[in-house]
Amino acid sequence: MRGIVGEGMSENVVESLKYLVVKVLAGDFVTLHALKEYLLDGESPSVLSHKYRIGKFKLRGYIQRVIEKAGNYRVAQYVVKTSYGTLCSLTPIVIRVPGGYYCTVCDKVLTMNPERHVRLEHKDVVNKVISDCIRIAKRSKS
Repeated sequence: MRGIVGEGMSENVVESLKYLVVKVLAGDFVTLHALKEYLLDGESPSVLSHKYRIGKFKLRGYIQRVIEKAGNYRVAQYVVKTSYGTLCSLTPIVIRVPGGYYCTVCDKVLTMNPERHVRLEHKDVVNKVISDCIRIAKRSKS
């Protein structure tokens, strides 16, 4: 993680980006789409919870977590805005199968939470995606 922070991004940006990357690699695109619609499009949590069929309080928890990791609302907006396209184009490494989840990298059925598995067992993949997002964000800035 230190190497990524050394690329010129604050630790808050990297932490919030890591949260999103882990969610997407674990197969949770709903959270990413809902965060984008809340932070960038101004949609309400009530509307989004109905649209994506997730609890309003669960969604608010995701929103709060991203904002806390980013440090503030504006940084969270920046992170989602600059990484949304890249994250949407990712192929999850964990897929849902009858009775649980399957990791396509490890080639095994998971016995733990898919996000935890991605975070603990595939740090290299997570860090590469974070680095790619930061590189793309810097390129689009200049």
